[in-house]
Amino acid sequence: MANVLNVTQITSQGATVGLYCAIVIMTTSYNLLGMKFSAYLNKFLVFWVGIGTIIIICVVPAMAPTHNSAKWVFTEFINNTGYENSGLVFFIGMLQAGWTLIGYECGAQIVEGTKRADVTAPRGVLICVAGAVSQGFIIILVTLFSIQDATELMESEAPLSLFFLRATNSPPWTACFFFILLIAQLGSLCNSTLATCHFVFAFARDGCLPYSNYFSTLSEKNSVPKRILFVQLILNILVIMPIFASVIYWQAIMSAAVISINIAYCLPFLCRLIWVRDDMPKGPFHLGKYGLLLNLISVIWISFFSIILCIPSVSPVTPDTMNWASIMIGGVMLLSLFFWFISGHKNYGGKT
Repeated sequence: MANVLNVTQITSQGATVGLYCAIVIMTTSYNLLGMKFSAYLNKFLVFWVGIGTIIIICVVPAMAPTHNSAKWVFTEFINNTGYENSGLVFFIGMLQAGWTLIGYECGAQIVEGTKRADVTAPRGVLICVAGAVSQGFIIILVTLFSIQDATELMESEAPLSLFFLRATNSPPWTACFFFILLIAQLGSLCNSTLATCHFVFAFARDGCLPYSNYFSTLSEKNSVPKRILFVQLILNILVIMPIFASVIYWQAIMSAAVISINIAYCLPFLCRLIWVRDDMPKGPFHLGKYGLLLNLISVIWISFFSIILCIPSVSPVTPDTMNWASIMIGGVMLLSLFFWFISGHKNYGGKT
């Protein structure tokens, strides 16, 4: 927002990292207030995201100087990757789409604090998926019809701000759009932080983590796992510091994030297919006879998707353009397996 409104541009890596740290500290502090305030935030976000989406999808095409044709929007295929295989390019481009299809499990992770969790959790996941698909499709159409110069956007270091500027010819409107996105992302980060916190707490409560007894303690006032929140805060700050040495490191973290989350989705499906095909306990919400088939389809798709997203996005491949996500994921998996065989399998029973 500052770069959009000011002639003098802020390009310092230190300023970016400092803003990142400030945002992480702010969202952690908010979650220390407890589940009641998380409920207030989510009610506000329903209003904010709904109104904000309407503003963006109405103002951007209305102010755009020109509009692309329907033929360009639905049939144009631009390949600047260096790969000759269009099918491979299509699948590699799904990394961006993959970002929009994650995070809806957060409702299931924080559902222990709600009434009738066995009903509200699956209902929340379904609403999130349906909402994300509908909202995303509308925004994609608006964006594609309102792009003024696709080549300029692909060559820009800040394509989103450039898109808003070219579509509206108005720095104030561009800053307004960024403010809408900023508040929505802050709310999303608060929910993601809380969901991760509850996820780690569940593992610690069941004895699956190092120092589980220490981390499975809730604060007396707000019933929040404060120790986990503080550890998460420290790790979030430490993990970004190597960016001062190499931006490639952070790009690998971002690529690995989508793949890792999808693998995490896949593991429960795989476990059910292998060990509890016929005796899976059923709650008020279940998929009936289609459950196993859908689990199998999910496992096949995620396995394929994870492999595709480890392929470098451009050719020829150099150390700067190499996709290092597979190294990141491999390291995490080896560390997890090492801990499991050393200690985890002795303490974790999955009983609670």
